[in-house]
Amino acid sequence: MRTMVNKLIPVLLIFTVILTLAGCGEKTETAGDPAAEDGQKIVITGLTDSDYPITVGELKKLPAVTKKARATRSNGEVVKVKATGCLLEDLLQQQGKTVKDYNTIRFSARDGYSIAVPPDILKNRSIILAYRIDGKSPDEENRPVRVVIPGERAMYWVRMLERIDLETGAEQTPVKKVVFLETAVKTLPQEELKDFDSTDKAVKTKDLINAYAGGDKSQNAFITAGDGLHKNETESNFLSAYIKITGKEAPKFLAPHLPQGMHIRDVLCINYGATSFLAYSQGKKALPPQTLEGQSGIALSDVIKQTGLSRAARYRFSSLDGQSLEVAVDELGNGLIHENAQGNPAFYCPGTADKSMDNLLAIECLE
Repeated sequence: MRTMVNKLIPVLLIFTVILTLAGCGEKTETAGDPAAEDGQKIVITGLTDSDYPITVGELKKLPAVTKKARATRSNGEVVKVKATGCLLEDLLQQQGKTVKDYNTIRFSARDGYSIAVPPDILKNRSIILAYRIDGKSPDEENRPVRVVIPGERAMYWVRMLERIDLETGAEQTPVKKVVFLETAVKTLPQEELKDFDSTDKAVKTKDLINAYAGGDKSQNAFITAGDGLHKNETESNFLSAYIKITGKEAPKFLAPHLPQGMHIRDVLCINYGATSFLAYSQGKKALPPQTLEGQSGIALSDVIKQTGLSRAARYRFSSLDGQSLEVAVDELGNGLIHENAQGNPAFYCPGTADKSMDNLLAIECLE
């Protein structure tokens, strides 16, 4: 009997050690550990004079809301959740602030994803900081908190939230120059860039800005897609990326080091400082078609409206080969941007032969 007991003791000790290690392993996960969940922090900037950290536990002390919401991803997939959490508005009001005090609010995730929510959404939507999804604590792909904005695209529903930047200086600078992307890229170094299962041509955003907006300073780049998506990107993220100029979904803003959710397909225009870059290929799809004297294209007035080009007494039109043309605002008439025989953007002013230009590169305001 004693021999049997002696043999069992080592087995029991090993079993006890295994259980202890298993228990320790579970404690490293926040799921199922309320104390660990509640202790996770999110950092807020712009709310006070210094960084303002807040824990999930502190968020849970604010009035809770539960809402069912759905959103569509860029690939057409529909996301449905029942989100429970506090409203960002209630959090800000603790410090005497409101969502409407800010031009944009940028949410950043621990995997590097970030997105800025524009003013129209801040004014018209509720923003939930959800610490429960479908009645459960967030899983590894969502914790500690997931942003849910009912009625908005899934791109704004940031998972794994770790930082909230409240921004008051992200307003766009008045545009003084429009550069046509298809013409501009002909002057820039082009690289091969892999995008999913294809390899296409791309230019560095830094090269584009240095060549055509080198004197501009901007904290943000404002990007508009052909489907109406508006997004602004931080200067550092933007200048470290590429514009894909051939292949599917071109022009496309992307970078290997950025999460794919931050990539933007079918780019229509990019406003950086006082310069706007317009893709004619998307313009002819997204803007109303115009036909004048048998020539089809985009109305100059729609280009001005889309890019935000400032009103001026005179404008200078310049071409790829260095030619330029100055036109008074009252002489523009029904100006048209169209494609020439080589497929490049061109300017045409009906009835006035000397107010036309091939291989159009840029339109600038003259004081």
